[in-house]
Amino acid sequence: MNYVSEGGFRSFVTLDFETTGLSGKTDRVTEIGAVKVRDGEIVQRFSSLVDPGRAIPHQVTVLTGITNQMVAGQPKIREILPVFLGFLGDLPLVAHNAPFDCQFLERDLLAMGRSIDNPVADTLRVARRVCPGLPSYKLGELTARFAIPLSDAHRAWCDAEATARLYLKLQII
Repeated sequence: MNYVSEGGFRSFVTLDFETTGLSGKTDRVTEIGAVKVRDGEIVQRFSSLVDPGRAIPHQVTVLTGITNQMVAGQPKIREILPVFLGFLGDLPLVAHNAPFDCQFLERDLLAMGRSIDNPVADTLRVARRVCPGLPSYKLGELTARFAIPLSDAHRAWCDAEATARLYLKLQII
């Protein structure tokens, strides 16, 4: 991935994955959410549940609300990623704690013989630089601080939209 420390992108795609756990080596994606921003305005949303091909641990279901029944029969990641790549195009990619989401993205693209070289910005890193000394840089804490709606935290589509709004807000501080 092509991480950038600055950026200030006005057109970009935010990405959020929900997963079966925290390990990019053994865990799998259960939901993908993305938001496309053009010239500072949200113009399109992308969301899909993903069949991870394995059981979702109970504690993950409690956190995300995503159940094994919800993902049963949904597309596999190899079916969704080509659609997502079409959505992304050549726009920069933005995520909160980007290395987490990007480890899954890179691994699953590599398994398909693909990769991307889009610039990647991390709202966690930007927030730490722009707002030093905050007690927490979790997405929920930052969105609350900046009065950004986050109605369904730990659902990929909602986190992706909140991340887009956060990234735009951090550019004007």
